[in-house]
Amino acid sequence: MNNELAVLYAKRFIQRRDVKAVQFSNGGYSPDRELKHIGNHGPLGFQMDHLRAHLNGKATYGHYLLDNDDNARLFAFDIDLQKTGFYVPMTQWDGSQPEADWEAAQSPVKLGDPLDRSDNTLREAWLDRASPARPWLKYQMGILARRFCRVIEEQTNLPCAAAYSGNKGIHVYGFTGPMNAADIREAALFVLDYMDEWEPIRGQHIFGHKIDNPLVGYQNYSVEVFPKQDSLDGKDLGNLMRLPLGRNLKSPDPTFFLDLKTAPGVMAPHADPVALLESGNAFL
Repeated sequence: MNNELAVLYAKRFIQRRDVKAVQFSNGGYSPDRELKHIGNHGPLGFQMDHLRAHLNGKATYGHYLLDNDDNARLFAFDIDLQKTGFYVPMTQWDGSQPEADWEAAQSPVKLGDPLDRSDNTLREAWLDRASPARPWLKYQMGILARRFCRVIEEQTNLPCAAAYSGNKGIHVYGFTGPMNAADIREAALFVLDYMDEWEPIRGQHIFGHKIDNPLVGYQNYSVEVFPKQDSLDGKDLGNLMRLPLGRNLKSPDPTFFLDLKTAPGVMAPHADPVALLESGNAFL
């Protein structure tokens, strides 16, 4: 399967091929250019062996979204937990109640509140599988993955997929194919504008939720839009994202594409990533 996935990764994710980003054990990245040349083909960056090594967990790579002609082949929403926020204890909900019914009945707990009995941040609570906050955060992540994919699918008619990053959030991808980065960013911002739930909190690439209510809003999360820029504007490298699957060296958690056919809010691994990326149907 990894051979098929490597081919699909090259098709769906990799626009800039002359350089790749290598993740290190501290979670940081460094650009890597292999200076070996074959004929006149230039430096070797991403090759199929690298993609297979990433999928096998032998190395972890990120990809730079823009090439030297300011083209990319996808937009992505990096949906991450904020450091502080609220959760609803599992004793007060079971995940099946309509959101509209929660406001009158539930009492959200703020991380660090005496009721929580911890000083954890949201991110620390998420990575602690025994944390009482984790079920609520998992529910919210699952709902957000479905909301974003549904809008991409229905309003842009683009292939899409969602993945758990293995650390503190999810990535939702819209696969445009090779296009000018400015047009791709316009498509991403259209998705956010259509949802009418998110507002800029830092430039035009980081957004926060408009609804200031922990029961029906998503202020536990920020949304970062990739690519962040329309053009490299004379710079050598633009922004990078870690490739999905493989290992995220920031966290021991597994990484996986999400199966969005499951019940709302469930975060389960997709059983067939090849079929997912081939079809571009996140709900397949």
